[in-house]
Amino acid sequence: MVRESPSTSDVGVDDRPPWGHTILLGLQHVLVMYAGVVVVPMVVGAALGLGQDEIATLVCIDLVLAGVGTVLQSLGLWKFGIRMPLVVGAASNGIVPMILIGQTEGLPTVYGSLLVGGVLWVLLAPFFGSLLRLFPAVVTGTVITLIGLTLIPVGLRLIAGKDPSAPDYAAPGNLLIAGFTVLLVVVFSRFLRGLLGQLSLLLALVVGAVVGWTAGMGELAEVGSGPVLGVPEPFHYGMVQFDVPSILLFLIVVLVLTVEASGQGLAVGQVVGREVGPTEISRLLRVDGLLTALSGVFSGFAYTTFGQNIGLIALTKVRSRYPVAVGGVILVLLGVVQPIGRLVAAIPQPVIGAVAVVTFAALTVSGIELLSRVDFSRSGNLVVVMVALGVGLVPTGAPDFYHQLPFVAQVFLDSGVATGTVLAVVLNALFHLRRERDA
Repeated sequence: MVRESPSTSDVGVDDRPPWGHTILLGLQHVLVMYAGVVVVPMVVGAALGLGQDEIATLVCIDLVLAGVGTVLQSLGLWKFGIRMPLVVGAASNGIVPMILIGQTEGLPTVYGSLLVGGVLWVLLAPFFGSLLRLFPAVVTGTVITLIGLTLIPVGLRLIAGKDPSAPDYAAPGNLLIAGFTVLLVVVFSRFLRGLLGQLSLLLALVVGAVVGWTAGMGELAEVGSGPVLGVPEPFHYGMVQFDVPSILLFLIVVLVLTVEASGQGLAVGQVVGREVGPTEISRLLRVDGLLTALSGVFSGFAYTTFGQNIGLIALTKVRSRYPVAVGGVILVLLGVVQPIGRLVAAIPQPVIGAVAVVTFAALTVSGIELLSRVDFSRSGNLVVVMVALGVGLVPTGAPDFYHQLPFVAQVFLDSGVATGTVLAVVLNALFHLRRERDA
């Protein structure tokens, strides 16, 4: 049921802010998660040796599919969509399998595997949703904290760069513009009220981008080049082909993404104050599966529900799903009206990184807040948190830690969120579930 909201202060999940506010808030959600959306097609395209035009096509396809998934998660349609403010994007976990299969079997086999994996994901969603009883507060709080701590380095890499050996790594100019952007967030949050206060991240990002462009950062010259409109076409790389080993590899990725996405669903439920049960998780996972299956037709990627915007909700206190739905429409427009997408892509990365760090830190605080309600005098709770966080942060602190293990093991272990979540669930069951049954 939709409720009109006269203002954006303390807006509930089903409240709809005024349209002008909704559009601005939706744009803020898009800008926070945009970098995470476009990085996957850029990496996959470059690794497979595709030209710039083909990579641009992959980015546009990705934006359109991510937008459709975001609208579905926010508004819902039949049994699809959690109906909460969550965004959808291409999963980084799918990068390595896409590259390996693409280099050996070709892209038609990649997309055949995605099609099969997505369909099975949709069909198995109710089974995965029924496992939700394994996620009490101690597990959920750990997962939310782990998600935030895992994402913060993503923002830091946008600021400093990915290669510490590069001569421009952590360049003073990048650090300065990032620090300036964070300062703007603080100043705007402190002194602006109402809608402007809730748009403090968006305002800081816009001002930071303008200052960055003035200083020569970003590639504004490319905004006016290239086509104006682009619509994804089916089977762009040829009719799909099916290969059993390739399908099995993607099914492993689906299992990892299921664990991560379930954690995102539980996280947003805690932030917006709405209970998330098996039905909601099943609806969430069906969208991820549907978008992954559609990728097999429209040459996209493995898709998952993101947690990037949950920290933004915690910061602004605007819990409405409608700005996020509008954000999904904006993503589609960015993919179809390509100059708009190129303008957003031209925002200096240190500016986006600064906003991302603040947002992900807010998500971390939400997890810590939930853990503060856990009774740590109860046997096992401390062990659950310390082991799950410690092991879950291994890929973040030591990215090559598992590189000598078999590839199948790496697919799972390199996802710190998935590893930490499974550990938290298993340890909680070990310490508590049998005692609860005996009681």
